Amino acid sequence: MFVMTVDQRESRRAADAVPAVLQALEPVGTLVPFSRTIGDEAQGVLADPSAVAEAVRRVAVVSGWHIGIGIGEVERPLPETTVEARGQAVYAARQAVEAAKSAPGHLVVRSGIEQDRSDHPAFAEAALRLLVSALEELRAQSRGYVGFRLDRPEATQTEIAEHFDVSQQAVSRVLAQGTAEIVAGGQGLAAHHLGLAEGGAHVD
Repeated sequence: MFVMTVDQRESRRAADAVPAVLQALEPVGTLVPFSRTIGDEAQGVLADPSAVAEAVRRVAVVSGWHIGIGIGEVERPLPETTVEARGQAVYAARQAVEAAKSAPGHLVVRSGIEQDRSDHPAFAEAALRLLVSALEELRAQSRGYVGFRLDRPEATQTEIAEHFDVSQQAVSRVLAQGTAEIVAGGQGLAAHHLGLAEGGAHVD
């Protein structure tokens, strides 16, 4: 399983952004839904590595977060809220989000699986950092165009422009940079390695 914890950057200087990030994460499939834990933090429990990578992408589109991902077991029965969760992945996520405050991309992946000596967590971390970095190079509205394209691959540039009430040329300038393809590639690569890393939890 996976636990993902996000902590708002520079929260003392900014308005509470937890409601916005929770709204952004609503479409992501979880075992225990994302919810506020303490202060300007939110956390969720996930089973699908693809959902973890999608969650990171959605947080990166919102921007302004430290992201920690823990890999391992979560004690069962699963709680109704993540603040009550216990287990390897919970502790690893706590270490990861703290380390993320001084890490590239403000993101860290940690495995809580004792026997895991593989490189898969590090590979997943590298792919997710590239994803985050690619999005953070864009302005807020441009990140929205990329996120919309990834959520709705069938959408035309005209439809994206109408959704954001901008010109089709504005959307085209952003999408022509290929950021959507870079982010999609990083998301897929991260999901692959997260799945392999999580598999270590089931090794006897």
